[in-house]
Amino acid sequence: MNKILLAWALIFIIIGGGILLYGTGFNPLAWAVGQSSFKEPEYDPIPWDLLVIGYVFFGVMGTGISTYNSLYELFNKNHKDKNPFSSISLRNEWLALAVLIPGWIMVFSSVDKPGYVSEIFANFGNTFYSRMAWNGILYVLVGIAIIAEIILLIYEERKKTSKTTTLVSLTIFAAGFAVLVELMLDANLGSLFGFLSAITANDFGYFMTILFIILSFYGGIAAISFTTVIHNMFKKSISAPQATAKSVKADPPAVAIADMYRTLARDGVIATVALGFLVFWWAWILSTIIPSTFKWANVVLFGAYSSVFWGGIVALAILLPLTLYGITYKKPNATSLITASVVAVIGMFFTVTLMLVIPQVIVWNNEVAPTTITPFTPPGSFWVYIYHTQYQGLPMQNSLLPSIFNIGLYYDVVWFVGSVLLLLGLYPLGALILPLEEGEEAKHWIFK
Repeated sequence: MNKILLAWALIFIIIGGGILLYGTGFNPLAWAVGQSSFKEPEYDPIPWDLLVIGYVFFGVMGTGISTYNSLYELFNKNHKDKNPFSSISLRNEWLALAVLIPGWIMVFSSVDKPGYVSEIFANFGNTFYSRMAWNGILYVLVGIAIIAEIILLIYEERKKTSKTTTLVSLTIFAAGFAVLVELMLDANLGSLFGFLSAITANDFGYFMTILFIILSFYGGIAAISFTTVIHNMFKKSISAPQATAKSVKADPPAVAIADMYRTLARDGVIATVALGFLVFWWAWILSTIIPSTFKWANVVLFGAYSSVFWGGIVALAILLPLTLYGITYKKPNATSLITASVVAVIGMFFTVTLMLVIPQVIVWNNEVAPTTITPFTPPGSFWVYIYHTQYQGLPMQNSLLPSIFNIGLYYDVVWFVGSVLLLLGLYPLGALILPLEEGEEAKHWIFK
């Protein structure tokens, strides 16, 4: 077991876990029943803040990783040589599960009483809240499907020489079921947030459903690209192979890696083109078709959110990844692929942020704001309201920390950062414990 990687994993888990404990006011039980929870600001344009953006971001990306990987597994099960990800399929599924964990944490931390979150399942009769109830069920089913696929793939690898038709069929069923519930989750999640603005702009609801499905593939490809390059670099630094240029050309792993990079780049181009088409199609409809939405087109394209749209979405989410993925496809190399993946992940975050903020602003403007404020574009509203959450009561009153660390001012930031740091520890820990590589022996007695 690599001691450096183990130390990395434990450090990030301890720091991330500590930050999350701090996020409960050092009182998890009181936090669970809402005694030290946060209160959403009333009559503000952005009541759903960074935690909601975070759980959508990680939830959509996590499902996309598994969906993308499972589709290759499904369609190439009997032709393993045609699946460029056959050697890392297990690792990709673990990555999907690890990425979903921060999303699940943010779901719980974003509600008023996390300990009573199960009560949402009593709301299937309500049009809006039934979508939230279905989200909860689908999140559970996605987790079960990914865990089942991981277990079956591990068992299938162990029984490589004597695996039965039943085992293969179960793996195919798990992969297919995972794809089904993941796509349903992405579509329902988009429907939920699209419904927010359906009161005034019906196009938003349909648009968000399609957008989240495309973003799942877009983010999944970027995440797999990033971890694949990092893993190969890490593996190379450990083994430090001494090879001539001639031997590298003839080396099958090098050929397989180049094929993997080219496949990721090709699929990255397709996903980016799809995202670009959808975004520009939405902007065109918003600004030319429905007169009631013209003011929102102005806000997005030229107003308070124009820098996010043109810089964060058009440049970072569309143009740069498209160029870098294209370069990688023409000449596979780690530098351009990892750069494309990093830029795409940042661009995806901006995309999710804007697409969740704008519907809230639309609803706020039409239901709460005076009719004279049209459209609503207060200076600095974007980040001021995103971080505008306050604690109920004084959960930190017994803390020895100075008042500058008062969590009431940074609740969403604390939980977001803690969840991300926990992810940076959980993923490498799983890579150390689980037999995720092709031909790798189990390191723990549970998997032996």
